[in-house]
Amino acid sequence: MKESFESIVEQYHLLIYHVMKKLNIYTNVDEYYQIGLIALWEAHEHYDKAKGKFSSFAFKKIYWSMISEMRRQIKTKSAQYSLTDELLHTLQTEGKDIPISNEMYEEWLAHLSPCQRKWLIGYIVNEKTLKEIAEEEGVSVNTVKQWRITAIKKLKKIMPL
Repeated sequence: MKESFESIVEQYHLLIYHVMKKLNIYTNVDEYYQIGLIALWEAHEHYDKAKGKFSSFAFKKIYWSMISEMRRQIKTKSAQYSLTDELLHTLQTEGKDIPISNEMYEEWLAHLSPCQRKWLIGYIVNEKTLKEIAEEEGVSVNTVKQWRITAIKKLKKIMPL
């Protein structure tokens, strides 16, 4: 008979903190603790005694769940920065650096039509191809290209050059 999950948490909750320390996680501790709990629950549900000690299995499950979350957050941040890179490359004047803030992103989105926002979010943030966006929206690739062209034109007008 399996132990209850509550007793597993009692025994292994320090393991979650150990993994966070090993990965140098000192921000979003509550979020990562929850990820650790979920991984511990998954380990509890899928553990096979024939494959080794539970503590080793749980450690690996918690460790890789936290690594996956860290990668997801880095990818999300990179997508935000790729927005900056794309627009700065397109909108930047020679010799001028244009600082971009979250407020600026919000302002940009407010100036765009719903279709232009679909391009901006799909292409820049979610890193989808123009073809993928077109298929999802049920339009041609040329239509998505037009959304891009008009979005960039609008953004050029509101950029602080």
